[in-house]
Parts: sequence; C-alpha cells; structure tokens
Amino acid sequence: MRFDFFTLGGSQFWEDIFFYQKWRIQRYFESRKCRLLDPWDIKRCEGSFEKCSKAFYKFIEVYEMPRQKGHMIIMLHGLYDSKNIFKPLWRLALKNGFMAAALNYPSSQKNLESHVAQMNTFLNNLIDVNEISFVTKGVGALIVRELLSRTNQKWQAKIKVNKIVEVAPPNRGSKLFAYLAQYKTCNLIFGPMLKNATPKKVIYLSEIDEKYPLGVIDCGNPFLKLFKLFGAKTSSELHDKNEAVLEKHAQVISMDNRHFNPFKNEEICHQVIYFLKNGKFDKK
Repeated sequence: MRFDFFTLGGSQFWEDIFFYQKWRIQRYFESRKCRLLDPWDIKRCEGSFEKCSKAFYKFIEVYEMPRQKGHMIIMLHGLYDSKNIFKPLWRLALKNGFMAAALNYPSSQKNLESHVAQMNTFLNNLIDVNEISFVTKGVGALIVRELLSRTNQKWQAKIKVNKIVEVAPPNRGSKLFAYLAQYKTCNLIFGPMLKNATPKKVIYLSEIDEKYPLGVIDCGNPFLKLFKLFGAKTSSELHDKNEAVLEKHAQVISMDNRHFNPFKNEEICHQVIYFLKNGKFDKK
C-alpha cells in the first residue's frame, strides 16, 4: 500500500526538471531518483523520470487537466532561497494572463555549471510552451546569463526567449559573497555558488545579448544592514553600488526595499509585470 504525503517542496535538495500546470517532477541532487509532486507539493510517485512521467499523464486523464498555453514566466530564486519567495509575484502574473513556473534548484548544493545543466534539462522537458521570459532574484541572474550564452541547445529550436527581469542581481559579483567565501563554515553552508558569485568568478561570464529586452531592479541587499553592527566602513566595503548593473542595453531602476524577500514589496512586483508586458518600467 502506498501513502501520498506532503513534502516541503525540495528547496535545497531537489531540482525541478519538469513542470506542467503546477505539477512538477523533481530529481534528487545526488542521484537520478525522481518524484512527482502535485500542485500542493504532495508526492504522487517516485522512481525514474520515465515512471514519474507516466504517472503524471495518468493524472492528466483522471483530473481532465486542460492543456497549458501562452507565455510562461520562469522564476529563479537566489542563494539559499526557494520557489516560495515568488508567491506574491506568481499570483500577480496569473492575474495578468501569464503562465508562471517558480522553480526550485539546490542553490546551496551545486555549482553554476550544474544549475545551468538543470535548466537545460527543464527546458528540454517543457511542453505546450513556445515563449518564455525569466524573472530572477540574486544569483538566479547568473544562471540565466550562462544559460543564454550556450548555443545549439535542443529547447532553443522550439522555445523563444522574450524578456528578462533581474531583481538585485550580483552582475559584477558580490563583495559580500567574496567576504563570506573566506570562511570554511560559510562555504559549507552556502555551497559552491558562494564562490561562483564573487567578482573574481563573475568576470568570466557572458553578458546578456542585446536581442533580449533586459530590466534590472536594483533594490540592494537588506542583509548588508546586519553588517552595520561592525561599523559603516565594513558595511561599505561589502557592497558595490554598481554591482547590479552590467549590460549597457539594460533598463535599470533603483528602488528602496526593506523586505528580505523583495517580492513582498508590491511596487517591485508591479514593476516586474509591467516590464514583462511593455518592455520598459513604469515611470509613473
């Protein structure tokens, strides 16, 4: 007898490799073991990807799910975050007629190259979607940068990339991450991406091509406020006011933000959706 049960969604140990109507197939970061989760993060099947795929198609018949169609927004969180940070933005995206897929990836367990490989697998498995845009937070921007620098990927023949919005991206590398990367404990906690997002490493990544409309929301990093305990000088040494901006063609706005999760800021969510719809920010 098999019992279905709730999961935590796999924020740091499971990677999404398939998504359809809020159903997802995840793969454990250290193995090929997969599991099928329904829209409420209840596990419905486990085993190989093929086994989980077959189970999913059976559920399609049982629940008579309509085919998904339209423009999909793919959301990539930052280091040590999870897909749940996008809930406010996800709801707003649906209200504005977009499909939305907030993805989990094991941000603290794998390096940049592995995350790009996951994204290629995910996009290769994407069905009934021919147009996507990306919304990223933090290091998610670096994954998209590297992803779009690759050519001759299978998914590129069937899916068009529309627009990209980056929220608080460390495009020039994070001085804070470089500081934390000096300590073994921090490397154990945050994993390989901590060093991958430092200025010394980011300099080797490709920039976003001009053919992709790019919006950058520079809202700072609230965690830097914690370092004020060590004095203003230390705080300033850990942040470059220009670290979010890189590409000359990017449209950039700076916003004040007091939330550790920037998507709890209604104005940030509004600006993201406005850019995705209009190719520019709302200058109201």
